[in-house]
Amino acid sequence: MPKRFTATEIWEEDWFIEMPLEYKIFWFFVKDKCDQAGFFKLNIKSFNTAHSTNVDIETAFELFNKGKKRLRKVNGSMWLLEDFFKFQYGQKFNIDNRVHVGIEKIYCSHGVSIGSLKGIERVSKVSKET
Repeated sequence: MPKRFTATEIWEEDWFIEMPLEYKIFWFFVKDKCDQAGFFKLNIKSFNTAHSTNVDIETAFELFNKGKKRLRKVNGSMWLLEDFFKFQYGQKFNIDNRVHVGIEKIYCSHGVSIGSLKGIERVSKVSKET
């Protein structure tokens, strides 16, 4: 089961406080159910049925991006959490790290480049000669 870091200050952020309860639940669902690269496959019918809600996908996208771009539409059925990599893995994308390389492959498969993520620095470990 994947683990996620969480930012507890969300409970004090206006964009989150002002959302209806069912959209708050959906936000945590999106954040927790995305893959290791931050991609979330939309299935709103399943969510609404399982949670007895009536979340509208376009309304959710607008509410989640209020005041800051938090989500990106990748295609008609996929979202990307913009700050996911930075929040979960840090600001440095290390091309010598197997986990990072695997995540980059996921980005590439969805047509997203690491360079399009704000605040990410691409680095490589410097090899030590003996």
